[in-house]
Amino acid sequence: MLLSDGEIKEAIANGDLVFDPPLEGEAIQPASIDLRLDPTIRVQSERPVLGVTLDPEALDITRHIEAYTDLKDLSKDGPWKLGPGRFVIGYTSERVSLPFHLGGRVEGRSRLARLGVGVHITAPKIDPGFHNQIALEIFNLGPWTIELKAGMRICTLLVEQLGRPAEAGYSGTFQGR
Repeated sequence: MLLSDGEIKEAIANGDLVFDPPLEGEAIQPASIDLRLDPTIRVQSERPVLGVTLDPEALDITRHIEAYTDLKDLSKDGPWKLGPGRFVIGYTSERVSLPFHLGGRVEGRSRLARLGVGVHITAPKIDPGFHNQIALEIFNLGPWTIELKAGMRICTLLVEQLGRPAEAGYSGTFQGR
């Protein structure tokens, strides 16, 4: 069951759903929560990578991303111009903490989608017990260059009540980064 705005507010008030820093302004929508873009993004390196075949199951994904992306700080460098066909990895400004009885899904915002910008490729699920910033795979399939700014509303989080609490919470690679 998808939580409504009132249920989201109750979950925050009783400490079940935690955002650090706390949500700002009109972040809570009728059945979702808008999250903001962190100043730190990872941009595909300009260094060419040709003839490389990757096995995602055998790959240390964190090390690979660090090796083939450049770190940018939007708070210092200003907005990043995401051109057509370009891809960056971003993060939500907010660290999200979910209890064992709530799960979530990250979706793009329609304002960006209508310009051809996707905010995640195929990994929208946020498991119960997750505590971290949410990684975002941001890509531009549209014909326009889009400015990505620190603090802009970049995605929306849908929170769902599980039928019963999970037996174990998320403990994967991206926990508590």
